[in-house]
Amino acid sequence: MSDTADHDHEIDTGKGTFALSELGSLMPGMAEIMPLVGARIWKCYYAGKAGNRALARFQLKEAVNLMEKGAFLRPKYAENMDKFVTDEVGALSKCIEAEDWEGFESAFTAMVDAANAYHELYDKAFLRWKIPDSPPPDLDLTPRQ
Repeated sequence: MSDTADHDHEIDTGKGTFALSELGSLMPGMAEIMPLVGARIWKCYYAGKAGNRALARFQLKEAVNLMEKGAFLRPKYAENMDKFVTDEVGALSKCIEAEDWEGFESAFTAMVDAANAYHELYDKAFLRWKIPDSPPPDLDLTPRQ
């Protein structure tokens, strides 16, 4: 049986090099990905509150893309992440598509509660996400006609 180092490749970043076998440890984990998800979810919430379906849809889609990346990189979360995206995010997405902003509020609350329950399931009960008190300052939430 040959040693893996015999088959390893060197990656040149232009600033340095590392072995291909080291790539996994350089990939972001959930601690890096989930704050990005939280920022998208925050923007989705306030876009929905403003009745901006296009922006709410976009932010939610980007959050899902990040969650899927996290589940791919950390497979132990894949099954529950898929369930979360299908159930809670799916319910929120339906409200956005229907422009059901009353339903959006309750679906959003249920989604946040479920996310926090998953934090507890993975022994991270100290991570309790909440909706920030003010809208994101970097976006115009006004719906485009």
